[in-house]
Amino acid sequence: MSARFLLSLLGLSLLWGSLQALNCFKCDLFNASGICKSGESFCETQGSQSCFLRKVYEGYRLLYGYQGCGDLCIPMSLIGRDARVDFSCCTDTSFCNRL
Repeated sequence: MSARFLLSLLGLSLLWGSLQALNCFKCDLFNASGICKSGESFCETQGSQSCFLRKVYEGYRLLYGYQGCGDLCIPMSLIGRDARVDFSCCTDTSFCNRL
């Protein structure tokens, strides 16, 4: 009986750990130097949200980007003729979307 109880507690603690909110950097627009130009603050994830970081490049040169909390984040790179957009997501630690 005590083994079941311990396993139940372990399961609950793992579930609780996955439900804890993360703090993320939030910036509506940062420039090529990484300086936030609009909407600098922090956000807290809710439910299944994750921290995200989006960077837009022209060639190999960073042009601008965004940071925040998001509902649907799929890590990928979109490559066009002259530009590339990198999407990254994280859910492991607070402020994991640091530029």
